[in-house]
Amino acid sequence: MEREKKKALREQFDQRKPDMGIVCWQSGEKMWIAISTDAKADYNGTLFQLKLGAWPNREMQKAFTDDPDSFQWSLLKKLDYKERDEDHGDDLELLFLMCMEEYPEAKQMRPGRR
Repeated sequence: MEREKKKALREQFDQRKPDMGIVCWQSGEKMWIAISTDAKADYNGTLFQLKLGAWPNREMQKAFTDDPDSFQWSLLKKLDYKERDEDHGDDLELLFLMCMEEYPEAKQMRPGRR
């Protein structure tokens, strides 16, 4: 019984359609953005690393350490897609570039990666 329940939960997880798009962390006038293929997981992982003091972007980490209550997270732009297993890399890249044009003050959240 337990095995069947685990299998059903795993199938449900595999079939989910996570929010994809451009995520944003903002503190006052400072803004950091990144591509995300799973916004909820991205939020949880980033927040965990920031609280731990281990975020790779030193400027963002310092701002968080100085005033964690000022940080706000949002899904800045959501990608509308139909199939979960398709490659959405090009669409996400285009969305990222559009956001960089719309928010020129924004910085990349992850050094060396979008």
